[in-house]
Amino acid sequence: MGENNTILKISNIEVRYHEVILVLKGISIEVPAGGIVALLGANGAGKSTTLKAVSGLLKHEDGEITDGAIEFLGERIHRLEAEEISKRGVFQIIEGRRVFDHLTVEENLLVGGHLRPTGLKERLDMVFKYFPRLKERRNVIAGFVSGGEQQMCVIGRAMMAMPRLMLLDEPSMGLAPLLIKEIFEIIQRLNKQEGIPILLVEQNVKLALTVAPHAYVMENGRIVMDDTSEKLKENPDIRDFYLGLTDVGGRKSFRDVKHYKRRKRWLT
Repeated sequence: MGENNTILKISNIEVRYHEVILVLKGISIEVPAGGIVALLGANGAGKSTTLKAVSGLLKHEDGEITDGAIEFLGERIHRLEAEEISKRGVFQIIEGRRVFDHLTVEENLLVGGHLRPTGLKERLDMVFKYFPRLKERRNVIAGFVSGGEQQMCVIGRAMMAMPRLMLLDEPSMGLAPLLIKEIFEIIQRLNKQEGIPILLVEQNVKLALTVAPHAYVMENGRIVMDDTSEKLKENPDIRDFYLGLTDVGGRKSFRDVKHYKRRKRWLT
């Protein structure tokens, strides 16, 4: 990706928790302006930590970037507080559909607009255009709506802040297939129609490779592969390890796949 087309650039960052546990081991990722990039990998690979490193939420979990840099729109942000990063337009949607249970759906959405207090009605109407179900449920306490509606609510809440970059962590988690399809169609529309760049962490690899034109694969805190989604779909390593075509006897480590062993540059 060209420098002029890159909105987010992660350069060789290392992340430690509690000053001891090395979780990210020199990863580099780029997100193009107006694009969607997927971050794939098994549980514990470091995907969510990567998003938190970008959004500044690491510090709330006693995590720290100990090496490397993160640039957003050409400006280094990895030493900034989470609030300052969000003011620049970077918003993370944390896994688990974290709504304010005691507030209504509409009140949850309005909370997202506190950083951009002007034009709230117009932005609320925009959210309701993308999520008509939220308009129907606008006066219902958010803790009482369905899981899918809560996921729509947290995405809508981020939209109210006029994001310049959206970090989506496992938006399909725990949802029924029809709801997943609906939410991901809306995510694609937001990207295309509103031009919002997205860094997506998603366990559903087939879905992620359908939505994102480019993807990175993580294992044990490292990037082990990146390519266009079309090429990754045909890659034998991805097909073996992530698309359900492994040998009988349990899931292997990506490093144990025979094709992977032949690529010596990944054995460091």
